[in-house]
Amino acid sequence: MFVFLLLALFMIGMLISICVSLLIFPLFATFDIEHRFCYCLKNLQRMYYFIIQAFLSQDRMGAKLSLSRASIIEQKIRQTMILIQPRIAEAKYEPSRLLQKIFYRKRKHIIDLNIQGLLFQKIF
Repeated sequence: MFVFLLLALFMIGMLISICVSLLIFPLFATFDIEHRFCYCLKNLQRMYYFIIQAFLSQDRMGAKLSLSRASIIEQKIRQTMILIQPRIAEAKYEPSRLLQKIFYRKRKHIIDLNIQGLLFQKIF
């Protein structure tokens, strides 16, 4: 009887760990990537603002100051994007991505066949 209780607890623990790894962990990874992209987009907007301000400025010192601010923001964006690139490359190995590939495999093939058929019709 004790053995079956241990087996049941072991199976429940495995089920909980699988659910957590499939549902919760990918969400945190997605939140981090999303926040980094938002940070980059906000800074890109500021950088373009400073570049336009430097281009339209009649004062040379003001233009140089705006361009230096834009280059500082560009360095920040590059540092953030360097950290994002490996995470995006690893995103294809996430459990949620694997589940999408498993469940939407048939639909993907139908779409691919339709596109190939359209391309074949346009060629001939």
